[in-house]
Amino acid sequence: MPLAPEAAALLASAPPRPERHTQSVEDNRRSLREAARLFAPGPELPEVRDCALATPVGDIPARIYRSGPGVSAALVYFHGGGWALGDLDTHDSICRNLAHDTVCTVISVDYRQPPEHRFPVALQDAVAAVAAVAEQAPQLQVDRRRLAVGGDSAGGSLAAAAAQQLAAEVELAHQLLLIPALDARLARWPSYEEFASGTPLSRRDMEWYYEQYCPEPALDDPRLSPLAARDLAGLPPATIVTAECDPLRDEGEAYADLLSRAQVPVELRRYKGMFHPFVLYGARLDAARDAQRYAASRLRKAFEEAVSDGPRRGAGWSRP
Repeated sequence: MPLAPEAAALLASAPPRPERHTQSVEDNRRSLREAARLFAPGPELPEVRDCALATPVGDIPARIYRSGPGVSAALVYFHGGGWALGDLDTHDSICRNLAHDTVCTVISVDYRQPPEHRFPVALQDAVAAVAAVAEQAPQLQVDRRRLAVGGDSAGGSLAAAAAQQLAAEVELAHQLLLIPALDARLARWPSYEEFASGTPLSRRDMEWYYEQYCPEPALDDPRLSPLAARDLAGLPPATIVTAECDPLRDEGEAYADLLSRAQVPVELRRYKGMFHPFVLYGARLDAARDAQRYAASRLRKAFEEAVSDGPRRGAGWSRP
């Protein structure tokens, strides 16, 4: 397995984790919260506070990370964890880093989770949260013209699907998809065979996640599989980060290809020798901090273009 030395060393130092299907949902949630201690705290910010976004589907808990005073650009962020796991605390570090490095406001959304709330509830919350931030921009002190969505892993799926769902309603400046899960049709992708086991995310883990979220999946439903969408034209520009040693690698890179074919500006960066979810280990992996800084630079550029009437269309895809 072509793991980078720093990645192999980190994984060797971490305690072993049972596969997800061998534990209860609550045990898996506890396991991820414990693992999140390795992500280390992010930087101090002028303001970090919990709030609730008022939406048609009810009040949605969120956490606001503000990098400075006044009205700013904003990233609505959805945490990973296979839809069923993860919370505002497990992804606190990456949200702090993105707010600090981008010099923007990050609004992390605590969407409802399966199996208590199955598909498409998490996506309904994601769509409602983005729409609420756009509608309540003045109260939240964010610039509606400079609004982006993003997320990692399952959160990347929610961000991509929300961007599709809201294409006609909210003009987004960018979509940031970090190691995203974009296709429930696992058999289509060679990376699922190549990394079926032996890395922090196994194929069986992904099957378990989908079983919690959508036990009888409509595999071609773009709300579950954003890659199944028939028309991607007009979507916001995108940044996609993939890891070489990740079962999700191929679907992330295929989505970049589809966006490019639809004339959506997209930049793809694959991190050699990295695993899922390397991007969260900003304090322990040089590659993770590089990926976070890269994501921040892409967001800054997108926010600048949003207020300068920069181009939103045209191929911008680069191969890894």
